[in-house]
Amino acid sequence: MRRKQRIPFPISVVLLGLWVFAPAGLAAQQVTVLADLVVYPDLIIHNAKIITVDNYEINNNVGTIAEAMAIRGEEIWKLGSSSEILSYAGPGTTRVDAGGRTIIPGIIDVHTHIHDYALNDWIERNPNSTAVKVFRVQGDSEEEIRRNVLVLLKERMGNVTEDQWSFFYLPNPGFGQGGGAGFNVLRQTAITAQEIDEIVPDKPVILAAHPAYILNTAAQNQLKDLYKGEPAGYPDDWDDKGFANMGVEYRREVVVDGYFGDKTEELAGLIETGLLQNAAAGITTFSSHVMGIQNFDAYMHLWRNGRMPIRFGFTHYTGFVMNQDAEGFYRRLGDMFQLGDDYLWFAGIGVGQLDHGPPLFCSSIVPEAEAGRTGYEWCRNEPGGQHHDTMITALANGSRVVAGHNYGDKSADFYMDIIEEAMRRNPAEITLEHIRSLRLSADHGGLYPRPDQLPRIKNLGMMLSMGTQGMSRSLPWIQKWGFEKYEGWVVPIRRTLDAGIKVAWEGEGGWKDGIFGRLWTPFITRTNRQGVVVAADQAIDRNTLLKMATAWGSEFVLKEDKIGSLEVGKLADFLILNQDYMTVTVEQMNETFPMMTVVGGEIVYLRDEFARELGMPASPLQIRFRFEEDSGAN
Repeated sequence: MRRKQRIPFPISVVLLGLWVFAPAGLAAQQVTVLADLVVYPDLIIHNAKIITVDNYEINNNVGTIAEAMAIRGEEIWKLGSSSEILSYAGPGTTRVDAGGRTIIPGIIDVHTHIHDYALNDWIERNPNSTAVKVFRVQGDSEEEIRRNVLVLLKERMGNVTEDQWSFFYLPNPGFGQGGGAGFNVLRQTAITAQEIDEIVPDKPVILAAHPAYILNTAAQNQLKDLYKGEPAGYPDDWDDKGFANMGVEYRREVVVDGYFGDKTEELAGLIETGLLQNAAAGITTFSSHVMGIQNFDAYMHLWRNGRMPIRFGFTHYTGFVMNQDAEGFYRRLGDMFQLGDDYLWFAGIGVGQLDHGPPLFCSSIVPEAEAGRTGYEWCRNEPGGQHHDTMITALANGSRVVAGHNYGDKSADFYMDIIEEAMRRNPAEITLEHIRSLRLSADHGGLYPRPDQLPRIKNLGMMLSMGTQGMSRSLPWIQKWGFEKYEGWVVPIRRTLDAGIKVAWEGEGGWKDGIFGRLWTPFITRTNRQGVVVAADQAIDRNTLLKMATAWGSEFVLKEDKIGSLEVGKLADFLILNQDYMTVTVEQMNETFPMMTVVGGEIVYLRDEFARELGMPASPLQIRFRFEEDSGAN
């Protein structure tokens, strides 16, 4: 943290004397002057267009526009004109001339998995590491894919050790749509776990075509050894098929908790790089569930050593991992909500996925004839299941529960049933007022809320988060079962806001394409990645979108008193953009990015060309977005 520049002692004495001997009215004025000058600002940004987003209401008013900003320590001290703010500069004040550029509050991504993406990048760079061996299976037809999997299992596993996990990625449709040939191979028993065991009996293997996964017996046994429990995720009527609905979670955990189990510093370094890359793209705060126990150790290592470049409100999934008594775990956990500080805090119990993504969602869009566990539908939080009962227990005992993956409308119904049942079980403490104070949330909005769900969501004081991915992921399924009938259920932001329910922005994606392009503009155009317009009447304007990613995002992570807008007394988290987000065309918005990212008054990213303009050193880590690489920009 910067050392504050204090006014020299003799001048302080003079100012104090002026105050002591001044008339009463003037004395009050001198108190203000003295308070203003005791400590110089550490950083001044001037000659800028500062979009404060200090209006939190559901409208498209982004609030006050200022020209300059002074920061003391971690907080914003003053906003005003350039001449006024520069008059407060001291000998140690860093002055940044923004050159007329636009400044916005730091972006808050309420659902993304930076640690998982960092690990995936590591796996891509180390496909033959002692931790994991990656195989990418080719093939157009189900028969060809099955044949290629068996060939790889028979011919390429000889050099794989018993401690090395083998990930076989089968062909899968783009944009997370699911349901392609690779999925069918796994889902329709073309290959079973027992068949893998016959070929590879002693080495852990995962076959994946999201949301379908197969784990062989060796993989399950290593999970038992690692977590001292029984792997979950094989519904009774799927045993013979070897279909593991929890495969996505195990795939994220085994490398973290296995290979990196004694490599905390190395894992922390990978995550730190991922955090810095996201800071360079504009993310200053994010929220995510954490899978892989060792990830907690890595984050704590960064936090204890002052190496958290951005803010993280985490939810944990610990009680569900290999735990046959998750309900008992959360009954005994106690209230840890918001434990931590402004860089790392506990945002609630993350219950993981309430359903999968397409085609295994929990939605009334699925015709009755095709629903059920042998068809397309999978409802993890339906009555009678572990998730259902555990969520009720956690809520009834005062915990905050976060539904970090809710894709369909039926799972949203079950979620609200759970909330109301918790209120009935403990009416003295779990009142409607208490529930509303928690701002219980549900993510994605892939196929919800239905119009009739909005009053209930509003009554419970819930917030939702939505991302643009749903417009692409849901497309083939609304086309299958009724495009005109169901398109209005897909990421229905406009209808949700009109019902008085705030929506926060979720990116759930890497930084490579930039934040302002495909992760933002489809909200404005409603054109998805397949080039199809989905529910044009649900479009929003860029001002509303900015509020989703800043002010309303801060409410989603319950930090609106500290972040989300640029106001005096709030933490100085902001971005200096390369072009004016407020006036560029939607097409130009795709190539908007930060020239500087500031978190808590500290410059955590300074792009090299802006650094040259300012005569300051650039950040050691520099990123280039995919659109720059495609255009040949340096």
